Amino acid sequence: NQITNLDWDDMWLHEGFGTYMQPLYAQYLHGDMAYYAELDRQRAGIINRAPVVSGTPQHEEDVYNKERGPGGDIYVKGSLVLHSLRELIGDAAFFDATRRLVYGRPDPEPGNFEPRYASTQDLVDAVTAATGVDYSWFFDVYIRQAALPELLSQREGDDLKLRWKVPGDKPFPMPVEVRGGSEVKRLPMQDGTGRVRAPADGMVTIDPHSKVLRRFEHVERFQAYRKAQEKKNATAK
Repeated sequence: NQITNLDWDDMWLHEGFGTYMQPLYAQYLHGDMAYYAELDRQRAGIINRAPVVSGTPQHEEDVYNKERGPGGDIYVKGSLVLHSLRELIGDAAFFDATRRLVYGRPDPEPGNFEPRYASTQDLVDAVTAATGVDYSWFFDVYIRQAALPELLSQREGDDLKLRWKVPGDKPFPMPVEVRGGSEVKRLPMQDGTGRVRAPADGMVTIDPHSKVLRRFEHVERFQAYRKAQEKKNATAK
């Protein structure tokens, strides 16, 4: 609570960072396995019902509305968005931006900062200050719309073509790594597309280190199964 959300529409700053601190601390204590296990557990809870940030003033009941609000996404989706941001800009810039957001400066020391109010735009500005690059497109897709970006793949001979599918065709130059055999290649995806040599008879893994939050059909199937089981158990009682 060194920062307080400027409006309930920015409540994900509290809860997203708070939720992300759990896998981050697990990584500090026990290493990468614990970090990714916790993120995977959180990933299964994302519902994508409404944008995390609507762009209009909200009340608490708006945020937690079970039909119209983002609800638990301000926690788990916020956490996974921060994970993807960290992977995109690197640890040095990510923690620099976090300090700028939380303390209002990159060099906090006892006595040189005060509690402050912050908005989502303050985080965007902090990332720009830490990196020298405008990453508004990242937040426009992940935070200001409900649906997750979808990465489409298509084979063309020994090439693999990738294309980001984003509602509204918003710009989304999110780089993607592809592993073929033991080699990992990074595709810039500047125009939302990429191509990599990947022989059809070889093993290919897209985003092998789970850096990018995106739509997964298998996660949606698991969520549907879990919901059906919960309904079945409730009926049995």
